[in-house]
Amino acid sequence: MEYKICKLQFSTGLHIGKGMLTDGEPIFMADTFFSALCHEALGISEGIEKLVHYCKSGKLKLSDGLPYIDDTLYVPKPMTTVETKEEGNSKVKKAFKKLKYIPINKIEEYMKGNLDAQKEKEKLSRLGKYEMTQKASISYEEGLDALPYYIGSYHFSKNAGLYVIIGYEDTEAFQFISSLIEGLSYSGIGGKRTSGYGKFQAKYKNMDPQLKQRLNVNKYQKMMSLSISLPKDDEIEKVCTEVQFQLIKRSGFVNSMTYADTFRKKKDFYGFVAGSCFKIPYQGDIYDVSIYGKHPVYRYAIPIFMGVI
Repeated sequence: MEYKICKLQFSTGLHIGKGMLTDGEPIFMADTFFSALCHEALGISEGIEKLVHYCKSGKLKLSDGLPYIDDTLYVPKPMTTVETKEEGNSKVKKAFKKLKYIPINKIEEYMKGNLDAQKEKEKLSRLGKYEMTQKASISYEEGLDALPYYIGSYHFSKNAGLYVIIGYEDTEAFQFISSLIEGLSYSGIGGKRTSGYGKFQAKYKNMDPQLKQRLNVNKYQKMMSLSISLPKDDEIEKVCTEVQFQLIKRSGFVNSMTYADTFRKKKDFYGFVAGSCFKIPYQGDIYDVSIYGKHPVYRYAIPIFMGVI
């Protein structure tokens, strides 16, 4: 499989919520990215079916949207035990615990317990800033005042943003997904797109050599996922031995005018978050989370693994 880095340079704020309008997360998960690509694929004959086929057959893979600052790519902190040289220092322990992302070129330093966690946390704070914007909900009923409400969003610093790793088996698959990403750059990703949020410019780069080396997981004893993922039913028993993971609940409403006559919720889904560590790789899948609707609703849960130790 070949890999490309797709850097997203945001021209507007990004609204990724956890159920509240005031939320403004600085990253997005692969299932959010995939859902947005599905909406873009609606404009292509059998576009969604083609996208799903590419992913389910292993011809396309996506990582979460992960941070970058200048030329530094960050990956999730591996969910594995690390002993620091200052094990008794509570300040160092707290710094390690609060650290969420690590520069790819400092993974080995982190695993040996030599990373200056506080310094790296300060560097990552330059990624951007959270903002809350007041809007007005206009009533069309005579005599009623406009009601204020607030939208949270994340605004990236210059030369900072999010990147997605795209794995592809052939040029046709890469050209297909890059065309969807180009369309998505204008329509936006995340929530409140009609208010102008989530617009970006996509730039493709060759793989970082250190990251590319770690994607060959056969050389490593332990690996972590760089995307939200979930093994298939026939993979779970084999995979879930000596694992260190965190589960996340994914839900929400179906964004489709043809799914049902009223707004319907998606089926609740639980997946392993990026950074979860395993000893045995798995394929994962795309799951149908529709509930009595007129068409399937897809949840992406296919991992890209990176070697850790």
